[in-house]
Amino acid sequence: MPAPPQALCGVVVSAGRMMKAVKVRTVKQVYDSFLKKHYTAYQSHLVSDPNSSLRTGDVVRIAARPPASKHIRHVVTNIIAPWGPPAEERPRIPTLEDLDAKYKAKREARIARRTQRTEGAETQGNGARGTEKGPSLKERHTDVVGGPKVVGGESRVVLERDLKD
Repeated sequence: MPAPPQALCGVVVSAGRMMKAVKVRTVKQVYDSFLKKHYTAYQSHLVSDPNSSLRTGDVVRIAARPPASKHIRHVVTNIIAPWGPPAEERPRIPTLEDLDAKYKAKREARIARRTQRTEGAETQGNGARGTEKGPSLKERHTDVVGGPKVVGGESRVVLERDLKD
């Protein structure tokens, strides 16, 4: 059984500026060994909000998930304390099981399209996609002025004065 995802609590500091994403600030205590003191350190996370149900000021719980994009590596699991309209009046936040099911369905559809594409290429007799070769560069430009022309086993550039002879 896999380990449960890391859960963090934080405050939404930026919402509504990005599609399906919010910025959440989390707090942790850090010890400075030189000063022999604890101090508060803040860390901001870009968090996936699939239904755009969060508002600035909400206190939320987030969990680490596989990356949704280059910078989004967390997802909202629930609203602890809403700011503004109550959580019941907002769009529902999907559970981790809902997100896993959606990801698996999307992946299965992608694999089905891939197998259909490769089977279609094999029945046509062309082999896998990208294996058929077209004419070489020399074959495409032999009759073009300024293109390469094979003469006596070596290639050279065809000039207009060579065409007159």
